[in-house]
Amino acid sequence: GYIPNAYAVGIRTGEFHCVALLQSGMAGKSYLPEKLVDEIHRNLEKEDVHLLLANIPGPGNYNDMPKIFRSLMADGLIVNYYQDLPPMVRKAIANTSMPTVWMNYKMQYNAIYPDSFTAAKKATEHLIKLGHKKISYCNVYFDDLRSEAHYSVAERRDGYACAMKNASLEVLDITPNYRVDDSMEKQAQLFCSVLEKKNRPTAMLLYWSYSIPAVQMAAYRLNLHIPDDLSVITFACESHQRIGLTATAMLEPETNMGREAVTMLIKKMQTREENTPSVMLDYYFLDMGTCVKAPETGF
Repeated sequence: GYIPNAYAVGIRTGEFHCVALLQSGMAGKSYLPEKLVDEIHRNLEKEDVHLLLANIPGPGNYNDMPKIFRSLMADGLIVNYYQDLPPMVRKAIANTSMPTVWMNYKMQYNAIYPDSFTAAKKATEHLIKLGHKKISYCNVYFDDLRSEAHYSVAERRDGYACAMKNASLEVLDITPNYRVDDSMEKQAQLFCSVLEKKNRPTAMLLYWSYSIPAVQMAAYRLNLHIPDDLSVITFACESHQRIGLTATAMLEPETNMGREAVTMLIKKMQTREENTPSVMLDYYFLDMGTCVKAPETGF
């Protein structure tokens, strides 16, 4: 019935058999859906390594650095903080002796991130192949208008624009320059203002699935049927399949991102390699039946 004491083993071997996952408890700073954390956990267990969650404090408490930077307690670090990382924490990550891997963060080395540009381009090309010529793009998140927004904000818009320009079609970016993400009604009004026009779009690509209910609401008010009158495709997280995704989507590769992050980190822990080339991951296409051929009597 003897059970080894992990801390005693750590003292003897100099290894903790532990990886820390650094994240924020604030919305919009970290990305930790269930499939992602489950895959990290599962792949670490294969290596006989356990997972430690470390939260970055909120505004006003940034001086309270996470304990992983004040005490030796992990062999490696996964950073799950993709936006507005406090400078003090960024400096601590740069100075840590722990091998480090970043998730969902675009950089040349030591990162695992999804290829948002190609995914948006493929999604738009899918609509073009269905005969749609008027395809609009929208991101309702007001904070994403900032220059320091997550890399996917620019890449998804650019991927859409690239596909439209390659097909000699007009870029119809209806992203508002005012706040609508605080109200579903504001979003519905935005989409109504676009869809009630005589020369309206016959398809939409959305930055995130948060806007799907508002698009459905607008279509209902204008007596438009999805997908016969309006095809819709969105970006969504892989976990949305469990809670009921209601639109065709480009799914973020949560499972692959968790697995690849662990693979890269374990290798860095073994080799102590300072800079490992980053890995870019493909999205998954999930057909939920909201994209069909453009109306024959189009606009």
